[in-house]
Amino acid sequence: LEPLKLLPLRGKGADGKPVESDAGMLLATPFADVFVVALEQAGEVWIVDLGKPDFPVTAIPGVGRHLHDGFLSPDGRLAIVASYDDDVVAVVDLADKRLVQRILAGCQPHVGSGAVVVSQGRTLGIATNIGSRACTPHEVTVFDMKSLEVVKRIPVIGPTESPAAHPDAPYVVVDIVGTGPNADKIQFIDKNTLEVVRTVTVPGSFGHSHFPEYTARGSHIYVSSRSGGDRSLGRDDGRVAIYDARTLELVREIPLEVPAGVFSHLRSRAVVVGVKPGAEKR
Repeated sequence: LEPLKLLPLRGKGADGKPVESDAGMLLATPFADVFVVALEQAGEVWIVDLGKPDFPVTAIPGVGRHLHDGFLSPDGRLAIVASYDDDVVAVVDLADKRLVQRILAGCQPHVGSGAVVVSQGRTLGIATNIGSRACTPHEVTVFDMKSLEVVKRIPVIGPTESPAAHPDAPYVVVDIVGTGPNADKIQFIDKNTLEVVRTVTVPGSFGHSHFPEYTARGSHIYVSSRSGGDRSLGRDDGRVAIYDARTLELVREIPLEVPAGVFSHLRSRAVVVGVKPGAEKR
């Protein structure tokens, strides 16, 4: 478990000056023996070749300002990266090692670990936007994973952070986050009509319900529900709420102190949330 190499995260900022950076995301892909790193402040995406002993880096500049989270296309060839300050998701082709598209994706995109669904014969990417600065509208951006063109912008009732999907479930689930009046709600988007069909208030959340996640079989949805973790308020109300994935009815609540991310073991077998492994070949 000893480090083999340390890679200082240094690049050039939007003004062209050298800058040290955080890693907004780090992804491994089945497409190639590489790591993909987004340099948050430098606006670069690095492709680190793990097949060579010196781990050479290919730096792709000008991807965006304030790069944060991202996800992969189902075949692992494309990296979709949220650019906070540009209101886009940037698409990097890991085979050609270049930026291929910048998709307008609402107010301050925050794609979480992303979601991809098959709908009406098309494979669609789902991009949420957190909108933590003063900007509107709040929407979920749906784009075609092959043409990289926007299919629809779906209005939602607040900032969103972590889309959830499952190949055997009919809905994409988005959490409404932040501190606004709707931050105790989740919304369900029909995968075929691409319309919001249900809004649910998560019990006991006191304004914090987030990180929805389908179970491995897609039969239920888990949602974190908490008061923000401030024990000084005298609240011990943390819980995980469990919903039936088809009826959307609450079926159980599990008490937990300040729950946060919920991660199904299905993630270890899938390249991206929402599609079956091997279902998409680009």
